[in-house]
Amino acid sequence: LELDGVDDRRAGVELADELDAVEALGEDGVGDVGALGIAVGAALEDAGAAAVTVHGRTREQYYAGKADWDIIRAVKEAVSIPVIGNGDVTDPASARALQDYTGCDGVMIGRAARGNPWIFSRILEERRTGTDPGRPAISEVRKMILRHAQMTVELKGEYTGIREMRKHVAWYTTGFRNASVLRGASNRICTLADLNELLLTLPDV
Repeated sequence: LELDGVDDRRAGVELADELDAVEALGEDGVGDVGALGIAVGAALEDAGAAAVTVHGRTREQYYAGKADWDIIRAVKEAVSIPVIGNGDVTDPASARALQDYTGCDGVMIGRAARGNPWIFSRILEERRTGTDPGRPAISEVRKMILRHAQMTVELKGEYTGIREMRKHVAWYTTGFRNASVLRGASNRICTLADLNELLLTLPDV
């Protein structure tokens, strides 16, 4: 959510007024969650928000099931500020599908970027050329893991940095041959040298 220029006290008052209308909005077939999204989006726009991001899941749903893109579309149709859609975007095809279905102005990517920083360049390349370049070669993944680890160690020190990298190594190598073995081994690394040695065991295909 872009909050530049928003008066949060004004936004709070206006949001309370908007929420009084949620039940009536729900009767139009959008559903209570969609009505709430519309009410919040309208209140933020009235308070001066430059844009709003909508995630198509409820707190109760957490990450289970599918994101409800109808909620994103409902908010997009209700406000004039840019709407950024989020939920179930995992590759260029799903990013395009989200925008086509909802009309949203941009896409926000969350969990799909864990261990996959290339997703952003893949989406941009697909938009530019119409072709998804796909996931990078194993050699590129090795380089990125090491770069990520080195930067984390510089920021937090080797003890903390390498332990934080354990989960990232698991994410980076998801889908690789013998990935479960790699995950187990990554939980035992303690130094950059350990990580480098582990990466040498990555399969080339």
